Amino acid sequence: MAPNSEDESTSMDVDKPEISTAASLNTTPSASADSASKYPDMELAQSIHKLLMISSENPTDIPSDLNEKVLNKIATELENPSLYAQIRQSGLKWSTLSEEQLSKLDTKHAETMKQLEAKVEEAKESAGDMEVLEARFEVARFAAKSLSKDEALEAYDKVLALPKLSSGKTIDAMMEQARVASFHGDTKRNAQLIQKAVKIANDGGDWDRRNRLKVYNALSQILARDIKTAATLLIDCIATFSCNELCSYTDFVVYTIITNILHLPRTELKEKIIDGPEILSVANDIPTVVSSYFFKRICLIY
Repeated sequence: MAPNSEDESTSMDVDKPEISTAASLNTTPSASADSASKYPDMELAQSIHKLLMISSENPTDIPSDLNEKVLNKIATELENPSLYAQIRQSGLKWSTLSEEQLSKLDTKHAETMKQLEAKVEEAKESAGDMEVLEARFEVARFAAKSLSKDEALEAYDKVLALPKLSSGKTIDAMMEQARVASFHGDTKRNAQLIQKAVKIANDGGDWDRRNRLKVYNALSQILARDIKTAATLLIDCIATFSCNELCSYTDFVVYTIITNILHLPRTELKEKIIDGPEILSVANDIPTVVSSYFFKRICLIY
């Protein structure tokens, strides 16, 4: 379609989007999404990254609310001594937990792991493969929440090492393990796990997991700076997004807009981005994006 700045009837009104609420049908989790572990918390990962970036540039400008949010999450909800110590070593002057308290948490978690491993052994002796799998997942998810990166990755390796593990459960474990790697900044391990999961899904995985893996793969490609591949994956599943454990639907739409503005053919750009119902559904929630100079100029050419 040739540019036509005079035809305003087909242009998005970026100042007054017609739809103000997110498309609830697009954010309803599927069965496998609903059962996904809530840890590691990828929103917390973003907050930690932001906090460390500000701290490295100008420690006196750290927002107190952001600092308290991250500190309380790690110290109170996660009770993760390894993550707490790691971030404190980055230069933040945290003093909420003393060395003695961190040591007590380590002891507490060691006892919890002992109990969880006992449940695995009990399931092996008196139950079936499904119960053993559930017990192994419980160990891995506790490790992802409260232990170190290496301990969490090892716990998921034990899930993947179980005999008779279905392709679906293998993919689930790999996606959760990939989140652990991504949370701790291990982009190489994250990409490797996702690519393995994609291969398994392509060889016989169900539609739901293949679709969810597109989102995991897209965000991995963004980290690898392969924006074109990420853009294709994002736009392909914008109407079926169900990976709330990775990011919010609003954030997902932002990623979709930014990547596809750079790479989507112009005819598809109008249909899927400028006039896309999924984009319009959250336009009021992303005013910075839809009111940006670059986005407005693209809208005006149609």
